[in-house]
Amino acid sequence: MRRVLLIIGGIVQVLIVALHVTMFFGLARTKEIPPGLKPTLYIFNAAVLTVVLFFAYVSFLWRRELIETVFGRAVGWFIAVFYVQRGLTEVLVSGLHPVSLGMMLAIAALYAVAAVPSRTPRAAEVAAGRAA
Repeated sequence: MRRVLLIIGGIVQVLIVALHVTMFFGLARTKEIPPGLKPTLYIFNAAVLTVVLFFAYVSFLWRRELIETVFGRAVGWFIAVFYVQRGLTEVLVSGLHPVSLGMMLAIAALYAVAAVPSRTPRAAEVAAGRAA
């Protein structure tokens, strides 16, 4: 199930990459943004685009590591926290947009669930102190 969640997460990441690519070209045509602010927005957009590309890459090509290794689970938690932070920042800066916040929290939940270590029967015994 966690592998499926990561595939869904990767697809969502690709859609977010597409959004940021269109934003890149849309910034040039937007007249409401002061010209002095546009370079900063281009830099910010390029940085976020790179990060989200990485999220898509690991979601598709490093699923096993994201699920099974401590470092991979840490990356999964980082992705989850990134989207929680992204959603909360939007609320602070531009007010509550329930659809946007809901999407950010749903993405975070996908990666948080995938990052929770599985409990095998043997691990459950050890945790309960019933190991021989």
